[in-house]
Amino acid sequence: MLGVARFDMSADVLFANAPAAELPAALARHHLRAEPIVFEVHPLLVETGTHRVLVDPGGTDDPASLRQVLRAAGIDPASIDTVVLTHGHADHYIGCVGAGGGPAFPDARHVMRRVEWDHWLAADNPEPHHAENFLRLLLPLRECFTLLDGESEIVPGIEVIPTPGHSPGHLAVKIGGSAIHVGDVLPSVVYVEHPDWYARFDVWPDQVVDTRRKLLRQIAESNLMVFTHHFEATGAGRVVASADGGWRWVPA
Repeated sequence: MLGVARFDMSADVLFANAPAAELPAALARHHLRAEPIVFEVHPLLVETGTHRVLVDPGGTDDPASLRQVLRAAGIDPASIDTVVLTHGHADHYIGCVGAGGGPAFPDARHVMRRVEWDHWLAADNPEPHHAENFLRLLLPLRECFTLLDGESEIVPGIEVIPTPGHSPGHLAVKIGGSAIHVGDVLPSVVYVEHPDWYARFDVWPDQVVDTRRKLLRQIAESNLMVFTHHFEATGAGRVVASADGGWRWVPA
């Protein structure tokens, strides 16, 4: 996983329905402050042996930042042949937009779910700021994108699965049957223990909770390594069943 940026998040935004009496202890268990909670941005690079797949190339508004991080890791940005976007919020895709608005990875196949792409083109979008960014930044790159329906294998050993809620076409990325990138199904480690909480920016909270619970159960039962986009430190770990019938996070 690549660390390319970080920004501050407020607890009242991130945990909009958390009971006031429970939230401080939940944050303290993971050494998180309420103000601010630090959101890190971790694009994931997957080497399959025949493909280099970059998942959620978020970053900063500097179009060179992610490419600089890749080069520092000894990776030629031109060698990226597949870019996967879990959804259309800019902190998950800004790094695939290059200088002048062109593609940062011009030879790469870019992948997103069709329902997600179409969602951001709707005139009555419930998140107008995100829609404006999408239209300005990603719509000009349309010819780079392959739009998918349902579950799809994008390269041998890597498949995407629908995980709607945070956005209508949100997807997760399964890697070789042993790992998964969860995007914003789990925007904070706290959600592993409190899957029924949701954020102010979760426009479809009931669907978010349903998707999260299903995915946490599948991850724990399959003992998958989990890669996240916003957790602190490495952002990787495992979800295990807890004695109370829920789940807990074990960092890698």
